[in-house]
Amino acid sequence: MRAAIVEPVGGHGGMDYYDFGLCEALSKAGIEATLYTCDETSWRSRAFGVEIPYRGVFGAAPAWLRGLRHLRGTVRALVGARLKGARISHFHFFHVGPLELFGVLLARSLGMRVVVTAHDVQPFVERLSVPWMAARAYRMAARVIAQGRTAEKELGALLDVPASRIDVVPHGSYLPFVGEAPARGAARARLGLPEEARVLLFFGQIKAVKGLDLLIRAMPRVLREHPDTVLLVAGKAWKDDLRRYRAQIEALGIAESCVLHTRYIPDEDVAAYYAAADVVVLPYRRIYQSGVLLMAMSHGRPVVASDLPGMTEVVSDGVTGYLFAAGNAQALAARLAGVLGEDGELRRTAQRALRYVEEHHDWERIGAMTAACYRSALKG
Repeated sequence: MRAAIVEPVGGHGGMDYYDFGLCEALSKAGIEATLYTCDETSWRSRAFGVEIPYRGVFGAAPAWLRGLRHLRGTVRALVGARLKGARISHFHFFHVGPLELFGVLLARSLGMRVVVTAHDVQPFVERLSVPWMAARAYRMAARVIAQGRTAEKELGALLDVPASRIDVVPHGSYLPFVGEAPARGAARARLGLPEEARVLLFFGQIKAVKGLDLLIRAMPRVLREHPDTVLLVAGKAWKDDLRRYRAQIEALGIAESCVLHTRYIPDEDVAAYYAAADVVVLPYRRIYQSGVLLMAMSHGRPVVASDLPGMTEVVSDGVTGYLFAAGNAQALAARLAGVLGEDGELRRTAQRALRYVEEHHDWERIGAMTAACYRSALKG
């Protein structure tokens, strides 16, 4: 069976880990997969094909031009895949607008069966999605993959996707990409962090829904109880204004305890950030599933996360991580202040989390589940 994995973001936004994990796993499940992605993605694999039809779709070019390039990329991807005999087109949606709907319509017109992974059922920036387009795109999909029960419920409630067409397939771990972790001291020296500090890491794209402002508001209490704490923010802003976070830090008088690496973190530097961290904090206001959560657990780092349904499907409080009341900066501060004084328990929690992702987020299992989804799509 041949399948086209159409995922334009790739290395532009950290989706390359997910794409490569999925395609590698599909190849082990007997699927001849080809990834169609953007020109910011680099790869080293012989197990699956990679093609780069989405050139120049990100960057400083005018939006209309990038849109045209995106349409051109979709045509090249799907027509090329169909000529190679692909019968499955597998899209990955964070929102649905004209470009995404066009892809589904074109795949259907070429006689391909459409599979959609709903990374975000509803977008976290509302203007990115057009409700009627989202509803139509999902209606035309032969199968829809939800990465957890929270997304499964919302697909039915918000987009009217029948339960009979939804497959729950978890997000894969980052274990295949972790490698040998650098020593903590070396990682901190590389990142310019104090050797003896307690480091809280906020990692990944900075979006309003990810609650960085809550973490900053929690810092004064954390610093009163643990004065050697450093907040390390690593990632670039996405449709968010960094100035408001800088102003908040200055207003609270905690600038000396905050290190802001507000840029894209290349793959070769990721391990250093996790090795340098004592705790990874995910104070999200909304989420369906979190790649950063699984990345932290895969790197053996303990997590403190909001008690949202998308988090609690993975994090068991006090077992595989720590939870706090979502949206409550005081609750976050109290939880952080408490766990930072428990070094031994933090290590044990991280070890339990690592075992959890090994068992429940294994890519080979996910590849087999996705291949079964493809077979169902072809029968439908």
